[in-house]
Amino acid sequence: GIPLVEITTAPCMRTPEAVQEVAGYIGMVLRSTGRVKRGLGTIRQDINVSIAGGARVEIKGVQDLDLIAEVVRREVQRQVALLAIRDELLRRGARVDHTVVDVTALFSGTKSSILKKAKSILAVRLCGFAGLVGREIQPGRRLGSEMSDYAKKCGVGGIFHTDELPAYGVTAEEVARLREFVGAAEEDCVAIVAAGRERAGCAAEQVMIRAEMALAGVPEETRKMLDEGSSAYMRPLPGAARMYPETDVFPVVIDEPLWESITVPELLTHRAERFVREFGLDEDLARQVAFSERLPTFEAAVAAGVRPTIAARTLLATCRELARDGVAVDRVSEDEILALLSAVEANRAAKEAIPDLLTELARTAGEGAGTPQERVDAVIAKMAPAVSQADVESIVRRVVAEREAFARERGMGALGPLMGVVMQELRGSVDGKVVSETLRRELGRLLS
Repeated sequence: GIPLVEITTAPCMRTPEAVQEVAGYIGMVLRSTGRVKRGLGTIRQDINVSIAGGARVEIKGVQDLDLIAEVVRREVQRQVALLAIRDELLRRGARVDHTVVDVTALFSGTKSSILKKAKSILAVRLCGFAGLVGREIQPGRRLGSEMSDYAKKCGVGGIFHTDELPAYGVTAEEVARLREFVGAAEEDCVAIVAAGRERAGCAAEQVMIRAEMALAGVPEETRKMLDEGSSAYMRPLPGAARMYPETDVFPVVIDEPLWESITVPELLTHRAERFVREFGLDEDLARQVAFSERLPTFEAAVAAGVRPTIAARTLLATCRELARDGVAVDRVSEDEILALLSAVEANRAAKEAIPDLLTELARTAGEGAGTPQERVDAVIAKMAPAVSQADVESIVRRVVAEREAFARERGMGALGPLMGVVMQELRGSVDGKVVSETLRRELGRLLS
């Protein structure tokens, strides 16, 4: 198996884009070794974010590189919003009433499906919190969401609070009775939790704990990433007491001989530059090849004498287009693709036939036995059998003769349309360059 590797960096970065750039560079260096798995879920980025006046927050499990900058932006937004809420709470002289009130009887006739089935409904009065519990701190997230995250640790589904009520089947009359019963003033917010007595009591305590944290600003936390880049509370941020040596892996002493023996791999960025320089690929295509999962196949094809441009465009553009059209290209092995490219380079099939040949290889994958080379040979024989030069000339003469009036009218401008007709008949068995030269000669003979 491939071991799990943890890499920690602690640069001071001032923009979300800088964080994403560093994460991308780390991933590129790891992939340059050729010894790490690829794809979504194989690399997990944990991001630590703090702002002036805020706190260090660790966001776990960010798997999508393209989301890193957005995760950082949203965490900064959250901390800025929490600091603003703290300042407003302090200005109001807000406090948390630690008296937990049983309000189960108030909702005996409620139409709320959640409250109706609860054995116990408990309320907490948050003095001076009105309007702030429902204030958005991230897209789709409010201070009330943070309190709900804490409450969920007790096994409840979440909380209700008067900043969002009436709603969820709770009526305005029920909200008014609730506020009166717990003695809430206009500037107060009331949070309620509904569950069994023990769970509801635990959840109410957690709501009060998180409300007290709001008076202090931003708590240090470990959070999990949500869809699109927001985050939710997981657990308190561990302190130094939880940092201990790895007990299952012995230390590796890196002495001078070991250090000098390490072969530094060619970075993918440098490899892309080499592909431009040595193979004449354009910069965009070279970078796509260098960072592709099919890089080993590309390099094997070029080493076998396949033209780099044909190898690159087949592995990237052609395979991607076929997959988009519903062809299961992933069923074609890398060895079969390599054998197909070699056959094209040896003029046993035309490059124009590659899409059809790949489609047939994908369709017949798993049928019968045979080596990759034998499978490719069979598909070529079926889909694009070899055609001699004499056969090509015969077909070209016939096509031109059948369309003589069109050819005389258009002159050499008829080359393109007639080329399509000939290639369709040949089904990609002959390289387009050969067909074009033959057709050009025949048109020249006719027109002269």
